[in-house]
Amino acid sequence: MNIRWNIILGTIALVLLAWFYTLNQDKPDLTRLIKAPESPEYTGHKMETTIFSPAGKKQYQAYSDTARHYDQDGHTEFVNPVVFALEVETENQGKQSWKLTAKSATLTKDNLLYLNGEVVAQSLDPISRLQRIETEAAVVNLKNQDITSDNMVTIRGLNFTSSGLKLTGNLKQQAATLKEQVKTHYEISNQ
Repeated sequence: MNIRWNIILGTIALVLLAWFYTLNQDKPDLTRLIKAPESPEYTGHKMETTIFSPAGKKQYQAYSDTARHYDQDGHTEFVNPVVFALEVETENQGKQSWKLTAKSATLTKDNLLYLNGEVVAQSLDPISRLQRIETEAAVVNLKNQDITSDNMVTIRGLNFTSSGLKLTGNLKQQAATLKEQVKTHYEISNQ
């Protein structure tokens, strides 16, 4: 009889230990709640952002399907961005002057916009000397609207089309220079 009680009490003790063990295993894993250093601080979908200059004037507007901001180095990644550069220092202050589009882009904290994949810079002024710039990758300084690219570039303007490599230019000043393998076609209108 004493052996029977020992077996019953031993079984009850094992059941209680197993039950206690399962209760302690159900603790939520808090490491999932801690953000990994390489993950974005925030992710947004269908984002619209307006950036102002230090003087409080609108400098540019950005729209994208997805935006991810990383606090670690201050950069923001965009998917399918559309960026409108605005006139800041002219009588047309706040007017959209250029539309920049690409498949993806990265904006650094010093306002350099790295555009990649089907990059198009389209002038929104119908009488601009430069009308359209097309390439696969470009860098635009959003503070002064300088644009550079080492890829093949096609530039369309009033009555001309140029293609070549190593673009440097300024969207605000409507100036662009191709430094290598340049081919230009002029269209002369008889008016």
